[in-house]
Amino acid sequence: MRFTYCRLRYVGMGANRFYDFLLIHKYLGIANMISLEHDPIMFKRAVFNCPYSFIDVQERTATAFIDEDTFNVPTILWLDYDGGISPRVIRDIASLSTKLQVGDLCFVTLFGGPPRVLDRENDQARFVWFQDQLGDVAGDVSLADVERSSFPAAVHKVLIAAFRNAFSVRRDGQFIPFLQVEYTDSSPMITVGGGLLTEEQALGFRRRIRKALPFLSAEGNDLYEIKSLHLTERERALFDRAATRPNKRSSERNQLKKLGFKEMEIATYKDLIRYLPRYVETIV
Repeated sequence: MRFTYCRLRYVGMGANRFYDFLLIHKYLGIANMISLEHDPIMFKRAVFNCPYSFIDVQERTATAFIDEDTFNVPTILWLDYDGGISPRVIRDIASLSTKLQVGDLCFVTLFGGPPRVLDRENDQARFVWFQDQLGDVAGDVSLADVERSSFPAAVHKVLIAAFRNAFSVRRDGQFIPFLQVEYTDSSPMITVGGGLLTEEQALGFRRRIRKALPFLSAEGNDLYEIKSLHLTERERALFDRAATRPNKRSSERNQLKKLGFKEMEIATYKDLIRYLPRYVETIV
């Protein structure tokens, strides 16, 4: 499967900073973009801070957009919700099952911890809420999954089930979830997504993922955890050399171990070396 990326449309939730929009335009050249903002105050800030004239900032919820849009343009849709798992998110995914066209991509990002409605509840009450409020898509969630320490696993199971259940009715393609990751910035986050693809397209996607992102699973339901390493520039330079040397007994690895880093962290860094951003702090 080959995309002419510049002809695609990107629909996301850029808020007032538009980080994903900036990156997608830079690396994919997409210049047809819609940013959804449901909060009236944030909408004004989003319009003010919009970096490009080709980004259409709309004061709409994801639900309204899915219901009202025709999806007559090849689309990458990234729904980055403010909160945690909820019936609304499941309904949005279900609604997409009749809207996405073959070749479209869709991703959902959620807070990986208990949503506010469950924050003060015990494990049994959380488990009951999952069964009552989320129905069939929570069928694989166990009592152990809804413990606070393992709650991201519950969110992941529900999202995977929601996508698979929703698109099971389609006969023109199959939804392939090739991105399933957990990461932490200030809070645990879960992203699940993929594409509605024909069998031929799916084979091409899987082949390219195995080559470029071999640590991701495009076959099963494996969740990849992106570790937060919090490295200084000097440490990162050492990781760069250690991760790219074939010799596992290199001086760089030994130095990292003396600094307290583990072999698993070096392996994780090697997986992500091409994709880790660099952050700088400036004083103006």
